[in-house]
Amino acid sequence: MPHLTLEYSANVRENKDFSELFSRLHTVLEEVAGATRLSCKSRARAAEQFYVADGATSHAFVHLDIRLLVGRTAEAKKQLGARALALLKEWFADSVAKLALQITVEVRDIDLTFYSKHPEGTLPKH
Repeated sequence: MPHLTLEYSANVRENKDFSELFSRLHTVLEEVAGATRLSCKSRARAAEQFYVADGATSHAFVHLDIRLLVGRTAEAKKQLGARALALLKEWFADSVAKLALQITVEVRDIDLTFYSKHPEGTLPKH
């Protein structure tokens, strides 16, 4: 079930094929949050129009939003965020070195009350 959305300013310099990064993040989700790889869904979006700080072209951002079904401990979510941040710093090392890059990770719960999925029966019971 985990949904990962990676948003980044278009001026980051790395290869935009994120398959390896997503695979590594899915492994972290398995190890830390008990997610199954089959349930992980990741996507990346470049922000062509962005404005960071004072608008200088040297400013950039990367933000990873991780959404999980409720039930993980606060400690597990903190560990997940820390490990994801470490992977992002490694993946975007070129931009870290050449830009004023801000990297952020947010781990959020999804309440089953307000989440629907097809095929039915693939979500845990409340």
